[in-house]
Amino acid sequence: MNYSIFDVDGTILDSMEVWNTLASQYVQSLGMVPEKNLDEIVSDMSLEQSATYLKNHYKINKQEERIISEVLNFISYFYEYEVNLMPGFKEFISHYDSINVIGTSCDEELVKIALNRLAVLNYFEDIITCSKVNKSKNDPDFYLACAQVLKQRPEDIVVFEDADYCIDVARKVGFKVIKIKDWRDLNEKCINDCGK
Repeated sequence: MNYSIFDVDGTILDSMEVWNTLASQYVQSLGMVPEKNLDEIVSDMSLEQSATYLKNHYKINKQEERIISEVLNFISYFYEYEVNLMPGFKEFISHYDSINVIGTSCDEELVKIALNRLAVLNYFEDIITCSKVNKSKNDPDFYLACAQVLKQRPEDIVVFEDADYCIDVARKVGFKVIKIKDWRDLNEKCINDCGK
């Protein structure tokens, strides 16, 4: 495995709990009551798509760019000072012999800030974001854009990803995929059997 694409949230960074409630927290900060399944609705969307949804659904009188900026400000402190790596990631990446890029829907600057603080940014050649290529992660063209950066065919690249919908998209266009499970979901039997 010489070429790899790594997702960030839930794969490199232990940040999914923040993202899983971010839309609701943002709507509440505007003095509105979010719909019960709001976070689930926007979970597969890029930042741009989420901003459009929030603007239209909640009649927010702001441009999408402003909404994105406010959402990013909402979580920037977390990325700059608090977010941790997924358990075992630093040990893994420091021994993983591969040319790596990041493929994420997260903001590039947030990713850089967090990975630099956590001393793993230098393991990646580039950061490809949905915003940069104007494709969401449920579009095969997003992963193909990452492959272009690596100058490799999909079948020669391994994608590390935690989201099922992304895994399905990447597999359909020929990538090898390794699914990352949240360590909180691992039961004792799974942990004890690991490596056997």
